[in-house]
Amino acid sequence: MGQKLKDLNIELAEKIESITEHLQEGLKMLFQGFYKANPRYLEEVEKKAEEIKSLTEEVQKMVADDLSYKAEEIAAAASIMSHYQKINFDLQKLSSSISSKNKEGILFTEKAVTELEEIFRGVGNLFAHLNDILLTRNAVLVDHVLNEKKKYKQLSRQFALEHQDRLIKGLCLPRSSSLYLAILDSLEDILWHLQAIVEEIKD
Repeated sequence: MGQKLKDLNIELAEKIESITEHLQEGLKMLFQGFYKANPRYLEEVEKKAEEIKSLTEEVQKMVADDLSYKAEEIAAAASIMSHYQKINFDLQKLSSSISSKNKEGILFTEKAVTELEEIFRGVGNLFAHLNDILLTRNAVLVDHVLNEKKKYKQLSRQFALEHQDRLIKGLCLPRSSSLYLAILDSLEDILWHLQAIVEEIKD
């Protein structure tokens, strides 16, 4: 599938690029919605979710209808789009957690905000490499993304354990803790799907 993607027609390449950009922008908006407690950002993410759903379905249909693609290439494309759709669902889960935080007026400690900002930024940066990998299968870039995924997965687990320790010591409230961990879990799910996409197309 990766090799074939080098010869994508312009329309198909633009749709895949657009999906990735929408996801990356959606993640940035979610953090802004979290940090500024502004529902406008979450509303924008909801609009993007519909656009992403439509684009992934269009890509699947375009590949399936193109007789130049082999059966295994069509299956690989379907798998990649499935992971994109699941990332889109994870963004909506993030939006729900952030919306609950904002509506309930839940406050996070400065440490928790800083930790989440680091994970949000790290995950967002990985989206920037996806289109290049899909089009070139650059081995160096593949290794970089997989290493970064591992790094942020470990960092997320470390933050979660430290946070649970703070909860036990009574340094944070149960409700803020549950939302913090829910946000971390959704970001970890996105990391998993990013890895799966890269694994699907690497040599």
